[in-house]
Amino acid sequence: MFAEDAGTTREETDIPFEEFYQGGFLTISSLADQLDEYGDVELHILSEDFGLVRGEETVDKFLPQDQPEREDEAVLSTVLERTADSDVVVILLSSSRFDSFVVSNWKQIVDRAKPDSVWCLGAARSSLDAIDFGQLQQKNCEIVTYERVGVARISNEAREELLEQVEQRQSE
Repeated sequence: MFAEDAGTTREETDIPFEEFYQGGFLTISSLADQLDEYGDVELHILSEDFGLVRGEETVDKFLPQDQPEREDEAVLSTVLERTADSDVVVILLSSSRFDSFVVSNWKQIVDRAKPDSVWCLGAARSSLDAIDFGQLQQKNCEIVTYERVGVARISNEAREELLEQVEQRQSE
C-alpha cells in the first residue's frame, strides 16, 4: 500500500507511523488492517516531514528531512520493487503525487506488475484518465479505481470492491 501522511498526528512519537497519523489517515490504516487478514501488508507512507517511511517504523527513529528529490527516487524504486512481487497493490495519492510517481512512470510500473494481481488506484479523475489500464488487464489483473473527491482517500464502495476482489483471488 502507498498513501500519504495526514496533518493530524498523535503526540507520542514512540509508536509506528501507521498509528501516529490520524484524521483522514485512519481510513488507510483500517484498510491495511482489513487486508492483513488475507496476507502480509506493507504500508508505505509519503510524509512531508519524514520522506518515504513504512507504517511499522517508529516515528522517533526518524528525523525530519527536506530532500524531496531523494523521496522521489525512493518512492519510484519502492513502487517498482513492490509491484513486481505483490498480489495486491494499493496506491491512494493526491493528484500531484499520483502524477509524479505513477502516471509519469506507468510503463515501468505495469511492465513489472505481477500477473493476476489486484490493483486499487485512487486519485483525481484526470490522473486516472492519464493511464492506460489495458496493459494491466492483459496480465489478468483486477483493477479497482476510486476517483478521489476532496479529502476522501477511498470510498466505502471502492474499499468493499477491493476486499471482494482480494477474497476472490485468494479462494481461486
